[in-house]
Amino acid sequence: MKKLILAAVLAFASSAGIADDDSDIISGCALSNAEFGTEMIQVCINENNKARAELKDYPEQYKGLVERCTRRKEMGWGIVKKCVDDDIAAIPVLENYARDHGTLVAQCREEFWGREISRVRLCVETALKDKGGSQQ
Repeated sequence: MKKLILAAVLAFASSAGIADDDSDIISGCALSNAEFGTEMIQVCINENNKARAELKDYPEQYKGLVERCTRRKEMGWGIVKKCVDDDIAAIPVLENYARDHGTLVAQCREEFWGREISRVRLCVETALKDKGGSQQ
């Protein structure tokens, strides 16, 4: 049944003129939603396309975040967008923490180098909670 639905979605997508870049979205949505039918597959495709389009409109200063979070695209562009949005939200919080807890922020940045900024924020907040420090 999944193969039949996947074939139908791919046939529809190619007849609609969807670019090759969309094949990962189409196949991912078809495989993960086959049991729910073509309507759910189309919802998934639309949501992924919307999230990907929104990410293209992010300011240049966040392009590095978008590139790093794109490694999660196999889980869907909504996950990529959430990753970027979480990192953007974490930037000012880490700047505030750095004022009073600069060493801790530096340690967490080193421990989670190359990972999401939101992960560094979580590291700092967990350490402050464990130490009984106040959170901002």
